[in-house]
Amino acid sequence: MKEAFSRILRLKERDEFRDRVLKERLHTILPAIMNEHEIDMWITIGREYNEDPVIHTFFPSAVDSSRRLTIFIFCKDDEGRVQRFVLNANPALEPFYQNVWEDKTETQWQCAARLIHRRAPKKIAVNAGSLHSVSDGLTVNTFDELLRAAQVGKEKFVSSEPLLVDWLQTRSSLELAAYPHICEVAREIAEETLSNRVIHPGVTSTEVAVDWIRQKVLDLGLQTSFYPTVDIQREGAGTDRLENTIIMPGDIVHLDFGIHYLGLATDTQQLAYVLKKGEETVPNSLTAALEEALKFEDIVSASISEGRSGNQVFADSMRVSRENNINAMLYSHPLGVHCHGAGPWIGLYDKQEEIPGRGDLLIRNNTCYALEFNIRKFITEWNQEVPIFLEEPISFIDGRVVYLAKRQKEFYLIR
Repeated sequence: MKEAFSRILRLKERDEFRDRVLKERLHTILPAIMNEHEIDMWITIGREYNEDPVIHTFFPSAVDSSRRLTIFIFCKDDEGRVQRFVLNANPALEPFYQNVWEDKTETQWQCAARLIHRRAPKKIAVNAGSLHSVSDGLTVNTFDELLRAAQVGKEKFVSSEPLLVDWLQTRSSLELAAYPHICEVAREIAEETLSNRVIHPGVTSTEVAVDWIRQKVLDLGLQTSFYPTVDIQREGAGTDRLENTIIMPGDIVHLDFGIHYLGLATDTQQLAYVLKKGEETVPNSLTAALEEALKFEDIVSASISEGRSGNQVFADSMRVSRENNINAMLYSHPLGVHCHGAGPWIGLYDKQEEIPGRGDLLIRNNTCYALEFNIRKFITEWNQEVPIFLEEPISFIDGRVVYLAKRQKEFYLIR
């Protein structure tokens, strides 16, 4: 375990990586999506302590807030090249953006109006959208300020949502190269949690395991991407997921956990089995159940292809699972800047059906997902049906699914 943790970068190295990624994204992804969505100008506005959710993806490492007010304006020139302007005097922004605010003679709003009238865009994209929360960061007051300053018709403004979703979900080559390391660090932390180094049957509670993993992540200088949970499946239990209880021999220990590192989130669910006295391996029926879960993973992976909607992937995966007598639930989601990222939903936990809107979004190349699901299987040794919860981070690159960390193919063992 220590070898994996020792590879975590120092703060200076993280900053250098973050700045390289920002430069790459601004030079490659930004112009590609603005041309694809035929957007002449995109404006993102941030106010200190009331930031637009997407604006931090434009900040280099030396910038942590909008400091009163920051306005980013991206616009295409006559040759279709994207020019990147910032209306803020912070010099840390200037290697990435051109500061065009003449702060001695005009306000930032007047500068924005000057750029708008000089460029005369056909459409101005702003961050107001209903499909995804991170697409709706423009406040009413801020939009009113922009309208008053620009003195152009409201009809000129359009939602940046399609553009913004692609900005958030598309990964650059540097990010795709780093993501497996990020996800493997998370997986190895999970593996250590699901071991006798942390869990002592009959003594350790699920709450203690959660406290340990949260402290471990903090000690490593990382952040969890959400509050982790540990629960168990137990022979004879009247509920699928027991929490706030002592972990005992014969239990399946289920961990749902992720980290946020180098600007990207992970999300994974891993399983361990607590051996009973005299046992050296997992009961046969549990092994068969895990194998069935892996088969369902393969079914979902085979259904993912470029240009298909999340709803199509969901419908096909569930159809094939029924044909193979697999009792499955599917609720996968995009993974990236946010744990529950922008992009197509593939089912929801509480809605096992096609999802209007988010489910209609299409699979794109160079995107990442949390392949999240469960299957239910009758366990002969327990004389009951048991759920197997799994979640693996995957990428979709060059038309195929790639696992971003070592895929769990057997239970971790706790003695």
